[in-house]
Amino acid sequence: MATGNFEVKGVLSVEDKMSNVLKNAQSSLSSFGNISKSSFSGASSSMDSMSGSAEKARSSIMNIAAGVGAVQVVGKAFDMVENSVSGAISRFDTLNQYPKVMEQLGYSAKDVSKSMDTLQNGIKGLPTALDDVVSTTQQFASITGDVDTAAKTTIALNDAFLASGASSADAARGLQQYTQMLSSGKVDMMSWRTLQETMPASLKKVAEAFGFTGRAATNDLYAALQSGTITVDQLNQKFVELDGGVTGFANQARTASGGIQTSFDNLQTAGTRGMAGMLTAIDKGLTNNGFPTMAASINKGQDLIDAGFQKLNSSIPGM
Repeated sequence: MATGNFEVKGVLSVEDKMSNVLKNAQSSLSSFGNISKSSFSGASSSMDSMSGSAEKARSSIMNIAAGVGAVQVVGKAFDMVENSVSGAISRFDTLNQYPKVMEQLGYSAKDVSKSMDTLQNGIKGLPTALDDVVSTTQQFASITGDVDTAAKTTIALNDAFLASGASSADAARGLQQYTQMLSSGKVDMMSWRTLQETMPASLKKVAEAFGFTGRAATNDLYAALQSGTITVDQLNQKFVELDGGVTGFANQARTASGGIQTSFDNLQTAGTRGMAGMLTAIDKGLTNNGFPTMAASINKGQDLIDAGFQKLNSSIPGM
């Protein structure tokens, strides 16, 4: 009988201590919840409203599409829009971080803003992520010393690769070689062969713009670069010049990359762009009303979660 009492008391004692531990953790996590709720309540309401409207729109469009057998296509489109959330967060961070990084490198806010406009406008309608062109622009800016030229070069090359039908892997390979050329101011056979493989049509167009013709046009351009008759900077400027116009790389890139998959990519990019704009608006609204930014609120939550688990972990050994 004494043993039974001991067992009951022991169990109750453990249960009481565990209850206190869980209450402490719950209290800490509840504090985090209150802060998050305070910062994001307005945003949540807006998102709920948008979600309801989107669901109604989806239902209506799916009903119409069912009549013509396009349910799967439309469904995939909406799935891609839903998957744009992570892309929107990445784009939001890029839009906020790029100006800070470039201004720290000595570029004026005006020039940085202009370069960002160039990048955003340059990739509209193309299966190209903003993160990719921003990264390339930062590399080119460190080489050329001019952020505006860097942005224009980035867009021109992206268009040139796409206009030639290059895959993402080929474009990355060609871009790496071009970056080395621009950095050293010299052209070697390996780099040039890579460009001939990854952007044959565009490179021939550049060669013709310098006055070289025929099947050996790109080889003649290489010889001119080797001899110094044409410099790498002049080559770079020619890519930028040929990007615009009716028959420029930009229009050719949009024609060459057109297709169902590209349309889906563009749809997802549009969703990403719109959501990133909404995050920017929410963040601005929070700041204007005296609330911390989304990033600051999340960081506060991190501290509270750490504190909650510290209490939990310190209480366990004493059970």
